Amino acid sequence: MKLDDLLKNAVKSSLRESIPTLVAEAYVAEPKQFKQVTEFVSQKTKDLHQDLYKNYIESLNTVSSKLDTADKNAANPRHSDYRSLKLDEAYNLNAVWLHELYFANCFDPNSEIGMDSVAYLKLQRDFGTFDDWQKDFMSSAMSAGNGWVVCGYHPFLRRFVNMIISHHSGDVMMGVFPVIVVDMWEHSYSRDYLGDKKSYLVAQMKEFNWKIIEDRFKRADGIAQAVK
Repeated sequence: MKLDDLLKNAVKSSLRESIPTLVAEAYVAEPKQFKQVTEFVSQKTKDLHQDLYKNYIESLNTVSSKLDTADKNAANPRHSDYRSLKLDEAYNLNAVWLHELYFANCFDPNSEIGMDSVAYLKLQRDFGTFDDWQKDFMSSAMSAGNGWVVCGYHPFLRRFVNMIISHHSGDVMMGVFPVIVVDMWEHSYSRDYLGDKKSYLVAQMKEFNWKIIEDRFKRADGIAQAVK
């Protein structure tokens, strides 16, 4: 095997070990297929949402390729193509990963959470009761405009928090590891629910895939231990 190939394999192996979340959930070179098994969202909405997700992947790949040859030493950096591309990179990368997290943690018609699960116990610990977490999560979601509601582990606060993300890259809390994600953009609910965001949100929360979410909570525990 050539030296270049050995180096490439070593880098890939290192990445798999250091960022298993990205390798498992956000491979951006090509889209994944998500079944979205639910009666709460129409097939047309599912298809359109999948197509939108694929478009974000295409946009991200386009931006990535342009960054390879972009001028990093422009006379006016604040108005350079490089700056625009870096902003587009964050916007599209977040869009891809958030969609994958959302598609994976919703649409489980057999949704069930155990009171002895890590997810339940951690949310109860940090919000007082599991019901209080649900209320806070719903309030955050209903307050969101076009964007996302995310529950995640904050390593600085050392607790789980609910946050609103405007569009895909605005108002993001640094360092938060996402464990529960719901898409609150209008395209997610307007075709099936018109302006009734609450009914859409309740339907999504009824079908949380707690097996997927539980795994994320366990990874968050690993992060918590690593940053002590």
